[in-house]
Amino acid sequence: MQKEEICLFVKRLSTRIFGEGGAVIHGSHPSFIEPLEEAARAFIDAGGEIGTLTFLRAQKFSATAEQIEEIERQRKYAVVQVVPVESEGESRSDLTPMRNWMAERSDVVVCVGGKWWDVNKANAGVPTELDAMLDLGKPGFIVAGFGGAISGYLKDNPGLLSSLQNGLSEEENRKIAYETSIESIVDLIVNQLKRLPLVRRSVERGRNFRILALDGGGLRGTFTAAVLAKWDDMLGSGGGNNLVSHFDLVTGTSTGAILAIGLGLGIKPSEILAFYRDKGSLIFPKDRTLRHWLRSKHESSTLRGLLQEVYGDRKMSGSSCRLVIPTVRAKHGQAEALVTPHSPDRTAFRDILSVDAALASSAAPTYFDESLWNGPIVPEIFLDGGVWANNPILPALAESVRHLKIPLDRIDVLSIGTLSSESDFTDSLGKGKAGWALHSVDLFFAAQQHGAILLAESFLGPTRHLRVNQQTPVEIKLDDTEAIDEMAARGNEAGKDSFASVRSRFLDGMHAPDWTRY
Repeated sequence: MQKEEICLFVKRLSTRIFGEGGAVIHGSHPSFIEPLEEAARAFIDAGGEIGTLTFLRAQKFSATAEQIEEIERQRKYAVVQVVPVESEGESRSDLTPMRNWMAERSDVVVCVGGKWWDVNKANAGVPTELDAMLDLGKPGFIVAGFGGAISGYLKDNPGLLSSLQNGLSEEENRKIAYETSIESIVDLIVNQLKRLPLVRRSVERGRNFRILALDGGGLRGTFTAAVLAKWDDMLGSGGGNNLVSHFDLVTGTSTGAILAIGLGLGIKPSEILAFYRDKGSLIFPKDRTLRHWLRSKHESSTLRGLLQEVYGDRKMSGSSCRLVIPTVRAKHGQAEALVTPHSPDRTAFRDILSVDAALASSAAPTYFDESLWNGPIVPEIFLDGGVWANNPILPALAESVRHLKIPLDRIDVLSIGTLSSESDFTDSLGKGKAGWALHSVDLFFAAQQHGAILLAESFLGPTRHLRVNQQTPVEIKLDDTEAIDEMAARGNEAGKDSFASVRSRFLDGMHAPDWTRY
């Protein structure tokens, strides 16, 4: 294998791709780090931005102090993604999750070099990565003239050249495969890349479209706020708007809507946490059980006044990020999503105040009165979005794909729950209305949240969805003010435990571009 020629090819090809507006993802094999770094630094020195180069690392190569130090050094010229294992029973040494991550996010694969083919074919990664891309219907290029595993794979499977799906004939692919002039190979590949439909104009170069999804759950939003506050503190970037600036879209339901809108308005996560801790007992006063049977348990006007103090008179459209806030039209019980005016056909709520939007998603039946918004044409009445989307992942995905034209395979979701419990609903079976009265809402929320997670992961796969939550032995009620300190402590703990993976995948310094308002 001609190592020097391969490294020079990698550097020249990356330089051309960067210069043409493309990006490179690499699995962090040590042999290619140096040529990729040289190409990336030269691009940055010429005015380019970090993000054209992404290094992937499996968890087992991201654990020691030396490895962490290396990751921090690489982040000065590249994005570094630590890819987790896909299941609890999976070996941490398995590179399959990393290869799946790379295949899902890449438009094309260029295969060169590689080891082990003559010794242990099953351990040869380059052929495996090529097959993963071709299985997804994506194009590939083979550069076999410098030897290595890909050369052996092509020799044993000559039919590969007719199945690369790159728009070239078998004869043209053979020319690339066995050419030894680096400049000629680079020209042939780059010229063909420019002819293929690879540019995703709706996705910023070098990064996926990122969604932050915040569950509903009443006062249990204290947990979510504490998670966010811990991440913001550990991020060490001064708090404020830095955390949310990593996301292209934020979605939240009910208490998650209060959080999402607050983040979009630039309110620090620590300030939102203080709101829950200081105002929770005012929003959800105790000893209102009898009132609960006769009218809404808590005063909506109290919540409105407190939110007014935090949000002021700012409109939801002033958010620094796109927002999707699930709610329900009260008259016919129809699902609705209040959204920022981020698309020409999504301007219906362009003038809604942030307070009105938050209340529209938080008007939980029996807990708060319905929410009235004096719209530009007629008044509109809303109920809590948790009725249909307590976990708001699915409406956010639909908004991104349908209205923002984001390819589904270019979306990453970070989802935060509001605690779950080890509830056993079988005790209510066969007991009629009396048996279900105290547990039907809990069952509804549990099933909806779990169903949303299952569907989201079936769309995204486990490497593009990260869920952060914690389970409690006993359920904490939506308005349990006595559990505020416990929920804050749990959120602090969950934020600390999840920070390494969240920072690597979402809080990596790659900020979302500004969005267009219509």
